[in-house]
Amino acid sequence: MSFFSCYFARTAIAASALIVVVPVQARTLPLNSAQAQALGVKFTAAENADKLEVGASARVVLRPDAQYVVAAPYPGMVSQIQVAIGQNIKKGQPLASFASPQMFEASRAVTEARSQADLAQLALKRDKQLHDDGIIAGSRWEITQARSREAQAMLRAREAEMAAAGIAVGPKGEVRLVAGRDGVVADIQAVPGTRVDASTPLVKIVDPAAVELDLLVGRDQPAVKGGERVEVQNRGAVGKVEGVVPVSDGTGALRVRASLAQRGNLQAGENVSVTIQLAAAGGKQASRVKVPLSAITYVKGKAGIFVSAKDGVSYRSVTVDAMDDAFATVHGDIPNQARVATAGLGALKGMLVGAQ
Repeated sequence: MSFFSCYFARTAIAASALIVVVPVQARTLPLNSAQAQALGVKFTAAENADKLEVGASARVVLRPDAQYVVAAPYPGMVSQIQVAIGQNIKKGQPLASFASPQMFEASRAVTEARSQADLAQLALKRDKQLHDDGIIAGSRWEITQARSREAQAMLRAREAEMAAAGIAVGPKGEVRLVAGRDGVVADIQAVPGTRVDASTPLVKIVDPAAVELDLLVGRDQPAVKGGERVEVQNRGAVGKVEGVVPVSDGTGALRVRASLAQRGNLQAGENVSVTIQLAAAGGKQASRVKVPLSAITYVKGKAGIFVSAKDGVSYRSVTVDAMDDAFATVHGDIPNQARVATAGLGALKGMLVGAQ
């Protein structure tokens, strides 16, 4: 073979390679009914799937704000436990008797502040009468008012300190730890007669109604982005996706957190099957349809479908949202009531590449 023959042959091969890498554009290929029959091309109607539903497994878990821990406010000893695991309790209900030198000092400070506030109130009442009768000067009346406000502020501060520590004083002067909210006793870590350090957890309280869903969505499912509606069939539970994070085990799965607007009869700790309703496909003309799996073809690694058109057939690139053994859900620039080719795709693909 001569040099020029080799040169032109290599040029032709290079040109054909360039043709292959040209992006496939959505275009209409001429095809009449006789040609379609001869090529074995068959069409079937695509189903509208804008309201795509994805099934997933979920675990009902307590929300982070559903758990409340009563801890030892000071180093001391738990002398008595007054509740049991599983017991429903109300805010302010005694949980345990607690003895500590620091707690007694805090209790004494509250008593002293209350006494000072009472004395200041009596002085305020007395000096008001004297001022109204013109017996004392206005400056003394102002000083009495200021002292009363200071005494009240000190009392509120001492009481807030006790309340923040979960401390209440009983009618006989006994010091008790009380619940800061309504709920159910989930765990008791205190043992009567045992000394504990400050901040040691003693009683755990939970709100059984404050639950959410922890879902696991496989990588073969459509992507969940957040805000999608979530339902638990036959349980009366409805919510929405609040957060999505990839699982770090290399499987490509997604961890999804869903809040519940309606809890239904769900209980923390149980596993349930949920349905996620994906939002409609984005874009002004984008639509989501369900087609037979045989309608999906790939050109240069990109999924697409052949859609029946007025003067033939057009190739439309699509994004595959979900797929099973028989059907695929896709979205893209797909006309309404589209009819997609399910047979003879090899011939249509050859026509498409040849047209490029």
